[in-house]
Amino acid sequence: MKLILIFLNISFATFNLYANQLELRSFESDGCTMFIDGPPANPGLWRPCCLQHDLRYWFGGDQIDLDQADLRLKSCVLKLAGNTWAELIYTGVRLGHHAPVKNKTHWSWGWVPGRQNIKLTKPEIEYIKIELKRLPIDSIVIENFININFPDSYVKI
Repeated sequence: MKLILIFLNISFATFNLYANQLELRSFESDGCTMFIDGPPANPGLWRPCCLQHDLRYWFGGDQIDLDQADLRLKSCVLKLAGNTWAELIYTGVRLGHHAPVKNKTHWSWGWVPGRQNIKLTKPEIEYIKIELKRLPIDSIVIENFININFPDSYVKI
């Protein structure tokens, strides 16, 4: 029994030490970076799609997460504006991954210090969810975002 208590204390202390080291920069979004937020007839049409994309880029994850984030952007724009705009935006985003000059809001840009593009840990996910709920963004938007991006750990706000 003592051994179990010692193990639990060490595990809890390690978790707290690690969790206290997590830090994300303040979130920011400029809409559809280096592109228009909608067609001339409907400015801002797909800006909500870009906000979702920017949120995911803020904390990143692994390559699978990156690919899914880009595909979600494409799917969102497709629903709002059709295939031509969706393909154009998706292609631009994917080409941007190979650009020699990087935008400051590249994949996983929010972490202090920087973070490798690896799978998010459970403590990181819990911290991200807390930080997402602190943002001045409609709580329903955040709840849906968490549900989509962390379906295994989803708990309704």
